[in-house]
Amino acid sequence: MPANLLLWSCIAYLLGSVSFAVLISRLRHLPDPRQLGSRNPGASNMLRLGNRSLALATLLGDLSKGALAVALAWRAGLPLAEQGWVGLAAVCGHVLPIFHRLQGGKGVATAAGVMLVLAWPAALLAALIWLATFYWQRMASLASLLASLSLLPWLAWQAPTLLLPVSLMVGLILLRHRVNIGRLLNGQENRFKP
Repeated sequence: MPANLLLWSCIAYLLGSVSFAVLISRLRHLPDPRQLGSRNPGASNMLRLGNRSLALATLLGDLSKGALAVALAWRAGLPLAEQGWVGLAAVCGHVLPIFHRLQGGKGVATAAGVMLVLAWPAALLAALIWLATFYWQRMASLASLLASLSLLPWLAWQAPTLLLPVSLMVGLILLRHRVNIGRLLNGQENRFKP
């Protein structure tokens, strides 16, 4: 692995390890989101816990750290394929954050930020699929799964150099949703109330 890629991947992992749901909850003297609701430190759980403004702040924070990691790698002159690996490192940081005892989120918002910088048309397509699925079924997990999977055909067609790192990123998101997948298959997944 080139030294430059290793350096920016480490920086991306550290950026990804900042959990905005946990930090915002601490700043607002609220319970740790890893102990309530779905126990996931992400925007969906913050919304589930009843605070839209904090959910939005969490979403923007998690999205921004993924985008920043890749933007820094781009600015440092890393080629597109290496920027993809840096993005994967940011998502790994979110999922297994060193600053929060490796108790992280599912990586969807951070991956969205990564994709906004790597391939914004793919990110836009995934966002539209997420919104349409959520509107249709009111399930954040199903929306996230379908949106993540939608990235792969687009990248295979338009940006094959990103296919391997993004496929691993999608695989990590699927792995983090394994409990949700089980509930979806059993027809027991939780829906957001309108």
